[in-house]
Order: sequence, then C-alpha cells, then structure tokens
Amino acid sequence: MPTVYLDAVLEPPRSLSPRGFNRVMLFLGVMSLIPGLIFYFMGAWPIVGFLGLDVLAVWAVFKLNFRSQTARTYVRVTAEAVDVRKVDGWGRERCTHMPSHFARVEFDRAATGPDALRLASSAKAYSLGEHLTPRERETFARRLSQAISDARRERHTHDQDRQDPA
Repeated sequence: MPTVYLDAVLEPPRSLSPRGFNRVMLFLGVMSLIPGLIFYFMGAWPIVGFLGLDVLAVWAVFKLNFRSQTARTYVRVTAEAVDVRKVDGWGRERCTHMPSHFARVEFDRAATGPDALRLASSAKAYSLGEHLTPRERETFARRLSQAISDARRERHTHDQDRQDPA
C-alpha cells in the first residue's frame, strides 16, 4: 500500500442550506401571493400567472445553482503519481494521472480566474480550486507543493536504496 501524502476533496461553498432555501421560497411565494390576490380581485387575473412564473424562475435558478454545488475535485498524491479526478454537477468525470516526479504546482497570486492554480506536467496544465478563495487557493497550493516534494523525496530514497545494495 503506497503512502498517501495528500488526499483532498475540493468542493464549492454552500451559501444556502436546504432549510434556508425553503424559507426563501416561502417568503417569495407569500410576497407574490399577496399582490396576486389583490390583482385577481381587481379583475386583472392574468397578473397572478406572471407572478407565479417569477417564483418558478427563481426556484429553477436555485436548483441549477444547487446542482453546480455538487461538483467535487479529488486530489491524491503518492510517491508514484498525482491523481486528479473532477466530477461536475451532472456527474461527469475527468481524470488525470501524472507521475509525481514530473508534477509541479503553478500558482499565480495576481490571477483571479480559474487558472490561478494549476497542476502541470510537461506541456499540460490542469486547473484546480476554481471556486476557492484566494487565501484558500494559496494554502492549498502550498500544501500540494509540499506533498509532491515529500512524494519525490520518498521515491528518490527508494531509487537510491535499489542502487546501493550494501
């Protein structure tokens, strides 16, 4: 069993709990129902449907947002390899496997987009931590660099042991 130097799960922050979502939707429903009833009794009954569509649109946007919050990025560093597995909100996976000896962390403090933190090997680079805050990104970059360095050190030690059969 290889030593695992880093086994991290990166996930987007959840800004609203399911209970909070229910409260927001209840509030919006009541706030649409009251003017809807007023317009209905005034004879402008089509307005009720439009107010209902507004609440339905807000509900749909929240549901799409909740789906994107199920995205996860799994990063695992061993002496042999660095594995990155990204799962989007729809369940689609993208996996990357690179030797830890050739992996490097590229971190740009000035960048704010998804390419601020990358894991690179040869000419390929993979973005990590798109949803992390700048401070979290910097902390994760440091931790990932340290894990890769530790993995290289173990691999280098094992390679020397094989060469020196004393």
